Amino acid sequence: MNPYLAAGALSGGAGLLVFLLIHHFWIKPIWFILPVGLVLAVLGGLAVGWSYAEIRTGLPPRPWTALALALVIFIILAPSIGLAQLRPPPIDIRTGAILPGQTGRLVWIFVLELMLTATVMGAGLGWLLGHTGRASAATALAGLIFALGPGHNIPFLGSTPGVGKGLVLLAAIVVVSAVVLVEAQARLAGLRVFADR
Repeated sequence: MNPYLAAGALSGGAGLLVFLLIHHFWIKPIWFILPVGLVLAVLGGLAVGWSYAEIRTGLPPRPWTALALALVIFIILAPSIGLAQLRPPPIDIRTGAILPGQTGRLVWIFVLELMLTATVMGAGLGWLLGHTGRASAATALAGLIFALGPGHNIPFLGSTPGVGKGLVLLAAIVVVSAVVLVEAQARLAGLRVFADR
């Protein structure tokens, strides 16, 4: 197995654990999502590991690699964060209920403001950093994965009092995931099992 993919899987799991721990102490416990969440986080981590393999040469050397990778993820999610602040929220943040008449609009907000922008930004940054179609495709997929995973609340929390908590939670997940990805890949690449791969 490729050390980038293995590191990506570890990174996805680490991001999920950070999310669950912070959510437990700061919002409310949701440990019931761990089994399904872990499968999704590991699968998402594989996509992010692939992207890292494709864009790594465009990133600065360690110890700055993880910080640069976290910055790439924030740039990918920045348009959706900004767009969410420019419109009224589609949900009642206190109850979590969708506001009357907002269901259809909420679907479009989620698809256009979050999924599409993250995918397009990922593709652009992948091309800029990796200079190949594979790098563009891999980073587009990684952007989509980060939008659907750690970024899934961006469209709902924009212009609400919960936006601060959401951004802190997102930042913690992104930074921990980036550090785990970069450091795990560096260590795994040195193992004999990966030496000929």
